[in-house]
Amino acid sequence: MTIPPPLPSPSLMVCYAEAQAALARLEERLRLSPVRQPLRARIALSERQALAAIDMADLPEEAVVIDGRGRLTTSVYDLTHWKHAIGMPITLNALVTDASALLQWFGMDMTQPRQNALGHREAWELTSAVEAWSKACKALPPSPALVHSGRIAALWRQHSPLGRGDVVASLLVGDRWGPGRWKGSQGGLTALGLKLAGGRWKVARDTELDRLWLDAIAAGANAHLQIEVQLRGFARRARMHLAVRRRPGRLKDLLSFAMARPAITSGEVARHLGLTSAGAIKLLLTAELEGLLVERTGQASYRSYMVPLSGPKAVPRTHRPASADIFELTIWDDESDDTGAPAPVSGKRGEE
Repeated sequence: MTIPPPLPSPSLMVCYAEAQAALARLEERLRLSPVRQPLRARIALSERQALAAIDMADLPEEAVVIDGRGRLTTSVYDLTHWKHAIGMPITLNALVTDASALLQWFGMDMTQPRQNALGHREAWELTSAVEAWSKACKALPPSPALVHSGRIAALWRQHSPLGRGDVVASLLVGDRWGPGRWKGSQGGLTALGLKLAGGRWKVARDTELDRLWLDAIAAGANAHLQIEVQLRGFARRARMHLAVRRRPGRLKDLLSFAMARPAITSGEVARHLGLTSAGAIKLLLTAELEGLLVERTGQASYRSYMVPLSGPKAVPRTHRPASADIFELTIWDDESDDTGAPAPVSGKRGEE
C-alpha cells in the first residue's frame, strides 16, 4: 500500500482538510444540486474573470458568450494570457514531464516561425526553460497534492519560462495539479480565492505560502458554494411566483436563461426563446415587475437585466454554506434528471 507523503507542518493539517472538504462539497453540488446547470456557467465565468484580473487584463461582459447549453467562450477582446489552457485537458504526467505538451496546452504552435508564436522566445528557448522548471519541481520534497500544487506554481513564477503572462500561467499549472483533480474547478478556482484574499501570496514563501495557497483553494470553492446557495434561493422564489400565475407562459424559460448569465438583453431573449422583439421586451418587463429580474442600465433602450444575485465574495475559510437538498423543488421541478450538458468550457480536464 502506498503511504501518502506527510504534510510539511502539522499546523497545515486543518487548512488542508478544509480545502479538500470544500472541493469535495463543490463536486457534490455540481452532481446533485437542483441548480447545477446555471451553477456550472457561473463557476466558469467567475474563474475566467478572476484569472483576467490577476493577469491585469479586463474581461468585459461583451467579450463573454454563454451558449444555450451553458458553455462559456470568449471573443478576441479577451486579452488574458494563455486562455487556451482554461478548461482544456492535460494529464498530470504531461504537465510536469512533457515540455512540448505543456506548451501546446497553453496554445503555442511550436511548428510556426517565431514571429507567429505566442511567446517572445524561440521554440528551443521555451522548451529549455520549461524543462528547467520541471527539473526544479522534481527536486521538491514530496507533499500532498494541494500543497505541492502551490509549490510548483511558485517555482513557475520564479523561473518565468514563458517570458510573459507567467503569473496566470503559474496559477493554471497549480490549479490543474491541485484543485483541477476535482471536477469543481475550470482552471481558475485558486485564482478566485487569491483574488478575494489580496496580494500577499505574491511575496510569501515556504509555510506562509502553503497556508495562503490552501486558504485560497478553500475560499474559491466556498465562493462557488455561496453562489449555489444564492441560485437555489432565487429558484425557490421563482417557483413560488410561477405557482400562483394562471398562465406562466415563457417566464420559466426566461428565468432559466437568465440564471446562467451575468445579464441578458431583449435581443438575446428573442433569439434564444424564438420571440419577437416586442414579445421579449414584454416578457422582461413582466419579470421585472414581479421582482424576478432587475433592470441595471437605466437606459430607455438597450436595457439589460439580471437576476438579483450578489457576486463572489470573500467568505471565512471555515464557512460552510447551507447543505443542498437534492429533492428540493425549484423552477425545474419537472426536470429532476441531469440532462448531461457538458461543463461551460470547451473541454474537460485530463485524468491523472
